[in-house]
Amino acid sequence: MTPVRQNLNFRFTIFEGAINTLDVILFLRMIHAYYGKKVMIIWDRLSTHLSARSFFERENPDWFCFKELPAYCPEWNPVEQCWNKMKNDLMANCVPMSIEHLQEKACEAAKIIDNNPKLLAELFLNAKLTL
Repeated sequence: MTPVRQNLNFRFTIFEGAINTLDVILFLRMIHAYYGKKVMIIWDRLSTHLSARSFFERENPDWFCFKELPAYCPEWNPVEQCWNKMKNDLMANCVPMSIEHLQEKACEAAKIIDNNPKLLAELFLNAKLTL
């Protein structure tokens, strides 16, 4: 997300099992490859996030600007707002027949959010963060 220019994007991927630092590093490398310029990353204080941040600050300090949310404030996390929209609205009546089906529906819901700049801005503002 780039709130300074209000150019918000919701990038989403699925990893099997609990994510680890290498998964986060891989995802951020994909983000860098997609944008090709410095991107602001807003996230919580998950230990894998902190270790990935340390990796990029050491190895590629010009790729990202990291902003950490306060501890124990999911209501301030724009990703939580997106997850709530996905689970409680876009996938509310989904009864997945398999893990693959659930992944497909989650990706479809994420695309709906990403393809709707007005909705994404509303979800970001609902997180009580200013653009």
